[in-house]
Amino acid sequence: MAKTSSKRGWVLIILIIVAAVMYYQVTHKSNRENTVPDQLYQVEKTGAGVVIDYVDTAKRIHSKVDAALDKAKLKAENSEETDRKVPRSNVEGEIHWQTRSMLVKLPANIKIETWTQALADELKAVKGEILASEPDTYQEMAVTRIDAGVKDKLAGEELTLITDRIYIAQEKGEGAAEENAPAVPSQPSGTTKGVMAIIVDDFGYSSEPIEAFAAINRPLTFAVLPYKQFTNAAAARGVSSGHQVMLHLPMEPMSSGEQSEASTITVNMSDAEIRETTVNAIQTIPGLIGVNNHQGSRATADARVMKNVMQVIKANNLFFVDSRTNGASIAYQSAHQMGVRAGSNELFIDNQSDVGAIKDQIRKAMHVALNNGSVTIIGHARMNTARALRAMLPELDAAGVKLVFESQLVR
Repeated sequence: MAKTSSKRGWVLIILIIVAAVMYYQVTHKSNRENTVPDQLYQVEKTGAGVVIDYVDTAKRIHSKVDAALDKAKLKAENSEETDRKVPRSNVEGEIHWQTRSMLVKLPANIKIETWTQALADELKAVKGEILASEPDTYQEMAVTRIDAGVKDKLAGEELTLITDRIYIAQEKGEGAAEENAPAVPSQPSGTTKGVMAIIVDDFGYSSEPIEAFAAINRPLTFAVLPYKQFTNAAAARGVSSGHQVMLHLPMEPMSSGEQSEASTITVNMSDAEIRETTVNAIQTIPGLIGVNNHQGSRATADARVMKNVMQVIKANNLFFVDSRTNGASIAYQSAHQMGVRAGSNELFIDNQSDVGAIKDQIRKAMHVALNNGSVTIIGHARMNTARALRAMLPELDAAGVKLVFESQLVR
């Protein structure tokens, strides 16, 4: 009997130990899943440099977006996931994360602000946030685009990663459009007699102009070059300051001696090379919503080249703006043939660097807007261009010319 009791005692002890271990594992796993690490990324050393991996952070943000949708009994449509990689600035290696895009149809009785705030509250738990809320289009529907993601600092450099791009289509209801209009950079009220979209090319070369244009509290579209020292900084600051961001895609100029970028789409590339180069460039710009050409006089006049470029742009639900560096360009027509929303530059405003000359060009564009209803113009990320534009804002306001994002003018 004593031996039997002893055996039972040992069995009981073993069962208690097993139960304790299982309890610890379950609770420890739960705690780990519900705890956000202080460092939002993982580091992996490879032969090509150091990989900074934000994939787990992106997945946590995905889950909170899903939770906000579930609580409001909303369903995501056309959800697409993409793994993203961009080269690091000044350091060998890459930044990895994951993005999603989706369409959400919001009932008329739910305000966009209400759901956006609920989403923001969910995101706080995983150190995510709302990065932007702007008017946009999705498959020819007028929508509000909400960008969710994370801001971080990497080696002293600010980094903004969009993990979820949510296109909100508000169902019709009395007053819905006015009540749910997203916040954009402010503009004085008054009678609008014409609208003007200003694209600012060549972000990425230097840091000084980034803050100068970010501080202009009107809608601007930053066109950012890939693979430059300040590419990430320009894109991140453009998004965080409420402006829109495009890829400034290098394309072959008429003279090979003028070609300024190592990675450039040329007419001698195969179809696969053109598509791959375009995909890789798109992946370097966090938060982009469109593309325009950098140089490209030869490439934009080539039907085969533009067809392959537009295939990639369409697949990424982006728009295209023809910078019009060549009067023989067929880029705008190619975009429409491929079902890509498109626009076209009507005036370069800073071919001369003098502030007075730039102001005169903006005045010329202002008259086009007043006569035709709208105008798209291009300047460059230079300090004198920022100074001239800031100085012209009161004059544009007095004339009734309203600044808008380029995404509002593409068709």
